[in-house]
Amino acid sequence: MNMTLSSKECMHITFRFLAFFSFVQALFISGCIYVTSDMLLSTRQAYDFIEKVNHIPIAYYKVPVYVILSFLLLCVIMKLHSILKETVISILSILAIEFAICIFLMWSISFTANTILLFVIANMMVLTRQRGNKGLSLLIMILLYLATNYDIISHIIPISDYRYYLSVYSTNASSLLSSINSILTTSCMITFLLFMLFLIQDQYNESKEIRSLNNELQNLNDQLKEYADDREKMGETKERNRLAREIHDTLGHTLTGLSTGLEACKALIDKNSDAAKKQLDILSKVAKDGLKDVRRSVKKLRPDTLENHSLKEALESTIEDFVRTTGVIVHFICHLETFKFQADEEEAIYRIIQEGTTNAVRHGKASEIFISFGMDHDILIIIVEDNGIGCDNIQEGFGLHHMKERVALLNGNVRCYGTNGFVLIVELPLREEERHD
Repeated sequence: MNMTLSSKECMHITFRFLAFFSFVQALFISGCIYVTSDMLLSTRQAYDFIEKVNHIPIAYYKVPVYVILSFLLLCVIMKLHSILKETVISILSILAIEFAICIFLMWSISFTANTILLFVIANMMVLTRQRGNKGLSLLIMILLYLATNYDIISHIIPISDYRYYLSVYSTNASSLLSSINSILTTSCMITFLLFMLFLIQDQYNESKEIRSLNNELQNLNDQLKEYADDREKMGETKERNRLAREIHDTLGHTLTGLSTGLEACKALIDKNSDAAKKQLDILSKVAKDGLKDVRRSVKKLRPDTLENHSLKEALESTIEDFVRTTGVIVHFICHLETFKFQADEEEAIYRIIQEGTTNAVRHGKASEIFISFGMDHDILIIIVEDNGIGCDNIQEGFGLHHMKERVALLNGNVRCYGTNGFVLIVELPLREEERHD
C-alpha cells in the first residue's frame, strides 16, 4: 500500500494543526489570565496589580468565554467564505469581518499573541483562487499581522502586559508559563511555514498537471482535426461518386430519350407535322426536366476550372468563353492587391460571376456587362452590372436563390437593383486567413 501523502493532503493537515496551535495558545493565555486574576482576588493583591498596569482589565471570567466564542465565530465566517462567489468586494468584506473578530480575540488576551492571524491568512490562501485577489489579501493580512504586535498596539490601545500576570508567580513558574507560550508561538510559526511550503508545492503540481493536460488536449485536438480532415475528404469523395452516378443516370436517361425522340421527329416531320410538333413539345419538356435534375445534382460540385486553375485564371477563362459564344462585351475590373481566398469562397465567387453574366444575357438581353472587385475593410465587394432591360419587380429564380443561399453560408449579403439595367452587389466577409496572404 502506498502511504505517501500528496502535497494537498499535507497542506490540509498542517492547516488543521495551525488552527489547533493558534486556538490552544489563545486558550492557554486566557486560562493564565483567568487563574492569575482569580488568585489575585483571593489573596487581596488585585489593587497592587491594577496600580502596575495603570488601567482596569476586562472581567477575567469573560476572557476564556470571549476566546472560545470568537474562535467559533471565526470558523463560521471561514465556512461562509468557502461558499461565497469570489469577487474583490466579497473577499475584502470577509477579510474585514475576520480581522474584526481576530482583533476582539486578541484584545481579550491583551494582544499577547497574534498568531490567530496566521490561521486567517492560511485559510484565505486556500479559498482565494484568483492570483490577483490572493496577492492583495496576503499583503493586507501581513500588514495587519505586523501592526497587531503588542509593542506597536500598546501605544494605541491601553492593554495589560501579559508579563504582569506572570510576575505574581515564582521565577520558575513564570519561566515555565512563558516558555509554554513561546513554544506555542513557535509551533504556530513553523506550522504556518510548512503550510506555505505545501501550498506552493501543490500549486506547482497543479500548474504542471494543467500544462500536461493542455498538451494532451492539444494533441487530441490535432488528432481530431486530422480525423475530421480525413472524414471530410472521404465524404467529399463519396459525395462526388454519388453525384457522378446521379448525373450519369440523369443525363443518360434524358439524352437517350431525346435522341430517340429526335429520330422519331425526323421521320414524322414530312408525313405529319402536327405529330412532330407534339413530339418536339414532349422532348422540350424532357430536356427541361433533365436540366432541373442536373442542376440539383451539380449544385454542390466544385467547377473543374477551379480544380485546375487559380480563381483569377478561371474567371478570365470563363469570361473569354462567354464573350466568344454570346458576343457580349464584358469589362472585368479588379481593385484587389491579392486574389487568394478560401476554397469555399473561391467557388462562391466563381458561381456569382457565372450566374450574374448568364442572367444578364438570358433575362436582361444585355450587350455590355461590367464586373468589378473591391475591398471595404474586411469585406469583399463584387458588383455585376449590365445595360439590359432591367426589372422593376425582381422575381427570385433558382439561380438567384441558390446564389443567396451560397453567400449566406459565408455570412455574406446579396442585393439586386433592376431600375436601370440590372445591378448585382455581393458583400462577402473574408475570414482571418485571407488577410495575411
